[in-house]
Amino acid sequence: MWNPAKSVILSSICTKIAIGLVIIAAIAMPKLVSSYVMYTGKNTEVIQSLLLTIYACAVPGLVSLFCLDKLLANIRRGEVFIEKNIKLLRALSWCSFAVSVILFISGFYYILFVVIAICAAFLGLILRVIKNVFEQALIIKEENDFTI
Repeated sequence: MWNPAKSVILSSICTKIAIGLVIIAAIAMPKLVSSYVMYTGKNTEVIQSLLLTIYACAVPGLVSLFCLDKLLANIRRGEVFIEKNIKLLRALSWCSFAVSVILFISGFYYILFVVIAICAAFLGLILRVIKNVFEQALIIKEENDFTI
């Protein structure tokens, strides 16, 4: 039967797979971008800009995945409303905002990046709200722990 513990394990496995895929994609990216540019008939001068954008986004992307993996490990141990998880959620939101800024700037040469930047900023905002909920839950938990 499916339960929350199995769901956390599945999420953790998917996160680890995503980390591996991002690393593999980063290694293959010069070839992939060159092939994409040639296939679409775009100017080859855009290759460097695309690679710069992709690698600049890969850094906060990997940081996000590692934070998510730590968050899932804490949840698996039953440590949900703790200060460490709040810090991880804060880092996740800032990574989303960083990707949003990078993509917004990159939107000056490829307009689709602006749309993705808006999505990343929205994700960052949602993560901030979840972080705030966790902070309030931690305060309530600590008050309850001191109540006799």
